[in-house]
Amino acid sequence: MVRTSSRIASCVLAASLLCGCHVTIQSGSKPAETSPPPPPPPAKTASRSRKPAKPDPEPARRKTAKWRLPTQGAPRITAPIAFGNGEGGAFRGLAYVIPEKSQKLPSFDGLVPFAVLYTDKFEVKSQDFSGGFPGALAQNEWFAIRFEGEFKVPEEGLYQLRLTSDDGAILYIDDKRALANDGVHSAKTTDGEARLAEGTHRLRLDYFQAQRGQVALMLQIGQKDK
Repeated sequence: MVRTSSRIASCVLAASLLCGCHVTIQSGSKPAETSPPPPPPPAKTASRSRKPAKPDPEPARRKTAKWRLPTQGAPRITAPIAFGNGEGGAFRGLAYVIPEKSQKLPSFDGLVPFAVLYTDKFEVKSQDFSGGFPGALAQNEWFAIRFEGEFKVPEEGLYQLRLTSDDGAILYIDDKRALANDGVHSAKTTDGEARLAEGTHRLRLDYFQAQRGQVALMLQIGQKDK
């Protein structure tokens, strides 16, 4: 567990850590909000088969190396959900249908995304999830989301990590596994630490939801013992 002397702060866009430092998320040369959202496509029902999706209309300036997976024509969601919005943010998530009865995060190889979403923070507290992904697929269960983005560390040091999820999630920093909270379970927290150099770091957060019910996804990063 986290010692009481440790300070924890959410990994958010220019979020102030309790230690007085900042973790700044790199979100491009211009605010994401300058990119207008696409017109809402017709809603769809949950299904393994679907018509070709409308391409994600991201400006060329947003197609950076920090987002490595192609959208493969998946549409942006047309309304905010617990996991993000369709307009923009520091982290981009691609949502996938996964095999039923999955007991852990599956391989993303060969999976085709059905929705694109964005967020500046991971603060999904335990809650019921329904309504699926507006404008894309009414998928309330058996889905996974891979989030990618970057964050900036103000100074070299030992950083404390805390990941809460329902169901499983795995955190990667600079392509190395930093925290694993995989499996089918109710909201559960795992703690860890990582020594990070000053500067920009890649972040990847994989998450999946098994059977329909409650969801949770919270990530906190803070400098230890400050």
